[in-house]
Amino acid sequence: MANFDKFANLNPKGWDSKSATQMLSMGQNAHIGLWGGGPAGEDLIVKAQDSTICVVHEEPRPRGWPHWRHFILTALQDGETRINANTGAGAAWASMIVKVTGHAAVRLVFYPGESKAGSMTVGTIYVIGGHGERMQAAGGPPVGRYDRGGHTIEPTPAGNYVLGPRIHVVTASWPSSVIPWGAGLRINAAGEVEFEAQPGRWKQATGAAGAVTQAQMAFYKKDKVHPKLSDVIVQVRGYFIDSKTGKLWNSTWEFNDFGRWGWNLLQHGKGTPYYVHTTPDDEHATEQKKAVLLANSHGCIHLIPNERDRLMKAGYLKEGIPFEVRPYTETATP
Repeated sequence: MANFDKFANLNPKGWDSKSATQMLSMGQNAHIGLWGGGPAGEDLIVKAQDSTICVVHEEPRPRGWPHWRHFILTALQDGETRINANTGAGAAWASMIVKVTGHAAVRLVFYPGESKAGSMTVGTIYVIGGHGERMQAAGGPPVGRYDRGGHTIEPTPAGNYVLGPRIHVVTASWPSSVIPWGAGLRINAAGEVEFEAQPGRWKQATGAAGAVTQAQMAFYKKDKVHPKLSDVIVQVRGYFIDSKTGKLWNSTWEFNDFGRWGWNLLQHGKGTPYYVHTTPDDEHATEQKKAVLLANSHGCIHLIPNERDRLMKAGYLKEGIPFEVRPYTETATP
């Protein structure tokens, strides 16, 4: 036996217990409880029949209420759908209705802790105020740790943000990201590699004074590693030039850690360390028509290139769009 209802201090707004119906305005959330389990007391699988109208995520188990489970309902677009609590065999053991009404400006909401894919924690970005669109994404892992080069691997902080402009992200804190994605490369008269930092403006990458060489040296020093400059010069040169032929491996740079495009997560009008972006591996896998398996980030939000392009084309992934990151404790049901 099982049934949906409000328990403890869950907000009763919009809830009709007689008809087991939750009214929701577009883009809003509601909390609901599920009492009981399946025929053998097992946990039930709670999902919306039409997940383009509303999606369901589970909150942590409530303390002091052993027979209840706690769920959050997120309204994506106008319409009506049924929420079922099914057994593993598919039988509906409890049911309720969600009715979504009204209109809302487009915004994105990311649930980073939905599920596990192997050793990775992956989630979904949902479009509110659209037509139920979504895309798979991976933030940082739920538990942080120190990595290398002065960087930490950490969860993507929950909160409300706004997408900054679409840019080719560049930063000296990652040697491969000194150069913008797609920048032209050339060998100058001195035999050093240059990259086109801006249209018509070339900057040296290799050699003792090269921007990538200097970034690589700084990266090592943050880990208290002190290699010889001469060794790093050779290492960095190998990123660009085939030592056997003396020619460039590639005429453009497509190894920036932030992929082709990135959007900063702005908060209170100011930049943060967190971007929405792809990775070089995923860009290259997409070009080769291989499957993309998202990896957890250092705190940014990783996208699948094809899905990024799809939401860009639809106008949902662009400057000024509100972007909410939910807590990792809100998960998808099995």
